[in-house]
Amino acid sequence: MHLPFSVNLTNDKGLLMCFLVGLIIRLIPELLAFPYPVGFDTIYYAAVMKGGVIWSHWSTFFTSTWLVYAVIVPLYSVLNVDPFLLLKVLAPVLYGLNVAGVYWFARKMLGWDVRMSLLAGGFFAVQLASLRISWDLLRNTLGLGILLFALPFIKRVDSKRGFVCFVLLSLLTVFAHEYAAVTLVAVVLGLVFWRFVKKRMGIENKRLVLAFSPALAVFLIGIYLRIFPIRYTVETNVISAGDVVRANVGGLFFLVNYLGVKTSVDYYGSYFNLVLNVLVLFGLLYLPYLFLVLKGFFKHSILNVWTGLLLAGSFGCLVVPFCALEYWHRWMFMLVFPFTFYAVNGLSELLRKCNCGNSMLGMSFSDRKVKGMFLLTVMMGSVYLATPVLMSTVNVGIFSVFPVCRYFSFAPTVPYEDV
Repeated sequence: MHLPFSVNLTNDKGLLMCFLVGLIIRLIPELLAFPYPVGFDTIYYAAVMKGGVIWSHWSTFFTSTWLVYAVIVPLYSVLNVDPFLLLKVLAPVLYGLNVAGVYWFARKMLGWDVRMSLLAGGFFAVQLASLRISWDLLRNTLGLGILLFALPFIKRVDSKRGFVCFVLLSLLTVFAHEYAAVTLVAVVLGLVFWRFVKKRMGIENKRLVLAFSPALAVFLIGIYLRIFPIRYTVETNVISAGDVVRANVGGLFFLVNYLGVKTSVDYYGSYFNLVLNVLVLFGLLYLPYLFLVLKGFFKHSILNVWTGLLLAGSFGCLVVPFCALEYWHRWMFMLVFPFTFYAVNGLSELLRKCNCGNSMLGMSFSDRKVKGMFLLTVMMGSVYLATPVLMSTVNVGIFSVFPVCRYFSFAPTVPYEDV
């Protein structure tokens, strides 16, 4: 894949540039909100730091996806600074990790050149969906960042270094976040199954299974302990009002009846209301550049499984609303990863056709259309970045878009206008 302009950067410099771009962009809302925290869940991470506990029971080693706590608790203990200040630094760093991960995946898994990979990282960094994930979903952000670095090593398990790196990164992914772990499991098992069907079970596939076995074992133990939990008591000052209805199906924590669930985020009075929420959120996140996604779609064994899983999680609630994967909106936000690669590939295809002698009128129309899509995408991301200012002034922004405003954790636990 090539773009019609040159970039004189080495692979390492490109990786560093993407990290810095993500870091700087994500610093914007933190500075605008200073000294107050960004996001609703941020206060929970601060409480964990103050509590100083990573595992409250031995079983939580398998069930709590504790990796981010293993980072922030020791850091807080050593630095002894304001926990919100530490989180204001950590969130941009994790976002930079994700942007760098997109670049790494494009280079090492898709085989794109530095220019295409830089464009993928930059386009990912300014999108509304990716910014939303980074807002206060720190475990999710860390897990997806590690996942992006882990997946390309699937191609390198035939070497000793690649084998060891995949073992370590796959374990870290499972310890970082549930959805990143599910994605990794689906991708690896899907790839192994596809190779088995195609009768391509060579030594490389066997090494992949062996390298993935530790992470898979931890993942399965975690599933078992969630379904059949070990009872233990932890003292807490949290009081439950008893007004939350999880509506899990068959006692399985990951399946939800969306017509019966009642939480602060998921509550739907009818199937029509559910459909409206799903379609409006998808349109808000991806309609600005959906043309590029469709134009640039290409078959790739890893992306095929990844995209299929995310689409099932996003729209499964419309097909089987009484038994679908929980948090459909989280799955929809994560579509930003494969959609970014398809969109950048679509842009490359359009530019290639223009350079192959298309009419000036066709070039002009395509150029205006692409610029418009990119501009609208950047504008949506910019509006979200400005949330702290918009909330305390005009009170209009992404947080006011009905009916999907509840899926954007735009405010801290204490609203900006009240502090």
